[in-house]
Amino acid sequence: MKDQVAHLRYRHVDGQELHFLPASRIHPADTHFHFSFAHYHDPNRMGFGVLRVLNDDDVLPHSGFDRHPHRDMEIFSYVVSGELTHWDSATDSPAVLRRGHVQTVTAGTGVWHSELNRSDARTRFLQVWILPPAAGLPVRYENRAFEASERENRLLCIVGNMRDAGAPLRLHQDVNVYVSELTRADATVEFSLQEGRQAYVNNFEGAVNIAGLPTLFERDALEIVGPAQLSFRANGSRAHFMIIEMPQTQAG
Repeated sequence: MKDQVAHLRYRHVDGQELHFLPASRIHPADTHFHFSFAHYHDPNRMGFGVLRVLNDDDVLPHSGFDRHPHRDMEIFSYVVSGELTHWDSATDSPAVLRRGHVQTVTAGTGVWHSELNRSDARTRFLQVWILPPAAGLPVRYENRAFEASERENRLLCIVGNMRDAGAPLRLHQDVNVYVSELTRADATVEFSLQEGRQAYVNNFEGAVNIAGLPTLFERDALEIVGPAQLSFRANGSRAHFMIIEMPQTQAG
């Protein structure tokens, strides 16, 4: 296996070295930033291809991100634990998202939204920003309540692009997003990363072994440039990870 991966171009991102902003009176969550965001700026962490932001937010009870605007960005959120109440001006209707549920927003010409934790426990979710293929896209919102069985010990596509009519949720950008939750020691999932494509692999619960590559512990990530055949197996009792696949860029 070492011979098969020796040619791979990848970069390991240590979760313990991510920029961390603790919850405070003005910031409602313990947040780990995979890339530069707001007042955190690192010229070496400005994104990976069309992936611009990945924030790992652990929101305090009865708190959250109140109504605020976005435009010319595509955003999706994945709930890891707790309950997240989302509202947006496109639908003007709140939706409660729970573990494994996903929402997508094409901000385009401009949208207001909020993400609130109205419960007595913390809510952890991943918020991901994707650069759109063009400015001024029409505003679009979708959500999907995936079942645990759809991702357990298998790879589940949660977000695709507009050209993929079979994708459960879609963005305009050429991205494909998968999640898997490995709960058995003998379970293995495979992912083929094609030439001309690249992927950001983020493990956010447990630990996962990737054959021939570094083990990913909680919040660790890999930036990988294809072609590559990736094989995942839990390191320990479980692993919960996401693959964000996209076109290869010069920066990648």
